[in-house]
Amino acid sequence: MLLVCNTAMADASRVEGFLGGLKTLKADFSQFIESDDGVTHSQKGVLYLSRPGKFRWDYEGDEAQLIVADGNRVWLLDRDLEQVSHQSQETALRGTPAQLLADEAGVETHFTVIGSSSDGGVEWTDLAPKEADSQVELVRIGFSGEQLASLEMQDKFGQTTRFIFSDVKRNPALDRELFKFVTPPSMDVWQH
Repeated sequence: MLLVCNTAMADASRVEGFLGGLKTLKADFSQFIESDDGVTHSQKGVLYLSRPGKFRWDYEGDEAQLIVADGNRVWLLDRDLEQVSHQSQETALRGTPAQLLADEAGVETHFTVIGSSSDGGVEWTDLAPKEADSQVELVRIGFSGEQLASLEMQDKFGQTTRFIFSDVKRNPALDRELFKFVTPPSMDVWQH
């Protein structure tokens, strides 16, 4: 059963409540990317977060990607293509769920709360990025009780990316080295 609420302040408070006091996070994730033609691609990995501004999405597999934000730049290691790309964190994160999680600014600094709903035991808050040039059109953040359960992102190209989290640990001790990126030798490096 889907229940919808339109009180923006109440909708933001659930997300703000989760982010309040959040310094670090570690969670396993399953990622599903669905294109507008219905093709789905899935991956798994581990998310590490250190607020403000640092995260690591470590995908499983020998040819998997690694995404590291060090507080200034976002680094993308594509093992399959044997290349590294990087760009300013401000540009890379604009209007994304990663900005929502990593930034210590309030939810409504970068997003407009457009509603909330409940579906299958998950409480959803729907957000629209305020930045007009964001590639993201809609961010949905879902909670099961007080626990982060899921993030969804719909982009301007009709693609939906869904993250489902498990084994979520709030404020664990994390090694600072997780958020430092060292380019592997013999890889091409591209700056955006």
